Amino acid sequence: MNTREALSARLARSMPKVNDHPDIAGLFLDAGVLQMLGPALAAPLVELDVNVIIAPEARGFALGTLVAAELGVGLVLARKAGNNHPGADMTVTSGVTWRGTPVEFVLRSEDIESAGRFAVVDDWITTGHSARAMRDPVVQAGGEYVGCTAIVNKATPETIAELKAHTLVDFDDI
Repeated sequence: MNTREALSARLARSMPKVNDHPDIAGLFLDAGVLQMLGPALAAPLVELDVNVIIAPEARGFALGTLVAAELGVGLVLARKAGNNHPGADMTVTSGVTWRGTPVEFVLRSEDIESAGRFAVVDDWITTGHSARAMRDPVVQAGGEYVGCTAIVNKATPETIAELKAHTLVDFDDI
């Protein structure tokens, strides 16, 4: 069993369930898993010359921080609209997410304009709309999207391919 397979198996075993739904936040209580998440999520990005990680609120903030620290690169936070984000001067609306509604994120254009080669880090990839909402405005501002990483894959193969996504565990294995 390779390292990714071992981590995937551990995540599948360790992920607590809340109301029969896998709880990513509950993984953060396991110090051993937490120590492995940054390196595991960063691994697909190591050779891609990334200089910025973009992370959507909420759990993307924690995971993006782990990956940015692992890679030694900057971090851009995308807050959900309605939350305090000093200097936010742009709003990006995702497509319809797994909840059946779009999500509005607020960002600072100065952060996006300095993104260069960037990747998106989040907890799940399901519809891909949150990752697209992070990707598209940065690409429009001249950034180069290299891919995304997430803990759980519940997306179609087409979405995974389009977003150049790397995940640690498939939803069906949890």
